[in-house]
Amino acid sequence: MATPKTPDSLVLQVQPGATLPERVAEQLRSMILQGTLQPGARLPTEPELSRLLNVSRSTLRSALDRLEREGFVARRRGVGTFVADEPLVVNNLNLNWGVTQVIRSIGAQPGTVELSVRSEPASHRTARHLGLQAGDPIVLIERVRTADGRRVVLSWDMFPEKFMHEGARLIPPEELQKFLQASQSMYAFMREHLSLETHHAIAWLRPVTAERLVAEKLHVPIDSGLLYLEQVDYDADGNPLILADEYHVAGAFTFTVYRTGQSGQ
Repeated sequence: MATPKTPDSLVLQVQPGATLPERVAEQLRSMILQGTLQPGARLPTEPELSRLLNVSRSTLRSALDRLEREGFVARRRGVGTFVADEPLVVNNLNLNWGVTQVIRSIGAQPGTVELSVRSEPASHRTARHLGLQAGDPIVLIERVRTADGRRVVLSWDMFPEKFMHEGARLIPPEELQKFLQASQSMYAFMREHLSLETHHAIAWLRPVTAERLVAEKLHVPIDSGLLYLEQVDYDADGNPLILADEYHVAGAFTFTVYRTGQSGQ
């Protein structure tokens, strides 16, 4: 199996708040997701890859350890490190990916239907998660996400309106809706227009059954099994940015978690 040509894009892209091994892993992971490194391709040798990325071999090994745990690469003793033949999981809970990126990672075409963006007062629950007062203005994003046209996720994202400024200008909900219709990524909007970057998130996941509204939105029978994900995204200083409520069609997603240590039993 031939070693792929090393692209000019193999340059370390710094992500704020991440350790050096995490940044190396993210760069290689992105190349796999984008198809620059194809399934089954052999990576350059450790000395060559260390030189290309301008990092130490110990840093590179830590990054490759992470990618191996996540299922993106496979090491073969005495042969080399290869992009895994099936490196992409549908949703790896170790990674804080947006729905758009998750859908693209399995080779499907992401889409959005029934998109609605509006301002409304924060409920007590939303205010508690976002560090607001009940009644403070928030932006509510409601949408159904599709994979190759199939409805797979219904989501409500709650975002403090106080962050919706580009300079001194308050960005209206209609402008955000237009952006999301085109690019689909709230994370991209935050980076490009608000200079906000998500650093980490805390998520809670539980099985639920579809109530009438959710079932109608996802085109599934009432009482169908779903996976409900509640997540709060934070910046590098620990300030909450987004509260997300997501209903995932159970048959469309497989969730994986990397766990360390022993249970004590």
